[in-house]
Amino acid sequence: FEKALQIRVVALGKQHPDTARTYDGLATIYNANGEYGKYARMYEQALQIKLAKLGEQNPEAATIYNDIGNAYYSNGEYDEVLQKYEKALQIRLTMLGEQHPDT
Repeated sequence: FEKALQIRVVALGKQHPDTARTYDGLATIYNANGEYGKYARMYEQALQIKLAKLGEQNPEAATIYNDIGNAYYSNGEYDEVLQKYEKALQIRLTMLGEQHPDT
């Protein structure tokens, strides 16, 4: 995935959706390896790309905020966890409403 990231950045640019998907893949690997700091950083990179393309008020952003919260939880950074989970909830409430199962 790291080599794929290098290739995608050169070929597609840092802000391309496929580059964001590669960051997502790296995050998954870092999580599985217990490298939670890297796990969070990869999701943060993916989030910045997706926010630039889709804006903050979209379900995909909410999912990534939640994933970043999970990364911080795994790393014991509980203040960050709460901040990311609250952001994900705020987006889901706005986009989906209070009664939606994903909220």
